[in-house]
Amino acid sequence: MDSRHQSDEPTEHRRFAQYTQALKTVAATDEADLLAAVLRDEDTTMAVSAVSRHMDCRATGLLTDPAFTAWAQAMSGVIDQHDFLTTRLREWCLLRALAPGEPWGPGAAPGACAVP
Repeated sequence: MDSRHQSDEPTEHRRFAQYTQALKTVAATDEADLLAAVLRDEDTTMAVSAVSRHMDCRATGLLTDPAFTAWAQAMSGVIDQHDFLTTRLREWCLLRALAPGEPWGPGAAPGACAVP
């Protein structure tokens, strides 16, 4: 991308690219702080999109990992003011409850991650 094209790009597009790149490489110990910073962006729609993309990538990688539940609980504290993200995390928790090798039944899904 040349500098002329980059200067024509809306600033929220550049921030989105910066956020998604930073989220790809963030250490687990810094993840919640970075997500909170992204969600404070003035463009809420863009910020939620970047966080949603990141959550989908992380949840996919952690789906059958025992660390999933702790990760989901940590994320719920960061995203609790964003209905779309909270719903998305609940969907991942449901999928986690149904993942191969996990016991499940009608009562398993509601408390899958204890996400509010």
